[in-house]
Amino acid sequence: MTDLFASPFLPTAVLHVGQAVHVNARATWLPATVTSLAPARVGVDYRLAPAAGRRRVDVVAPWVVRPADGVRLRPVRELRSGDDVLAFDGTTRTVAAVRPRRDYWWVISHADGAHVVVPPSAVLRLTDPTPTVSVHGIPL
Repeated sequence: MTDLFASPFLPTAVLHVGQAVHVNARATWLPATVTSLAPARVGVDYRLAPAAGRRRVDVVAPWVVRPADGVRLRPVRELRSGDDVLAFDGTTRTVAAVRPRRDYWWVISHADGAHVVVPPSAVLRLTDPTPTVSVHGIPL
């Protein structure tokens, strides 16, 4: 079974303040911006509802943070055949089929025959061929 949420270490040297990132929070990736860096912690600002002025600032372990450039987020219920999902280690897996189970969890079948079972609230990282343009971590 493929593990889309395992946590190999990502050094903080790859990150910088103001960078757009994705933070893994219990099988759900959340968009955020790096606000501070320390050897064992990364400060992030989640963009919950920018228009309403709602923000959530948190300090997380560096191994749950991944750069957002070239990646988009999509809920599991919106996955389609042919989507390229990024595993936590950076490998790409092509989706062959997605279906819900009776217990509302979702089964993702990959083109190579591997299967993954994820919760209904899962948000996955997909490759995005369009480049992301941002200024100080804010997408344009």
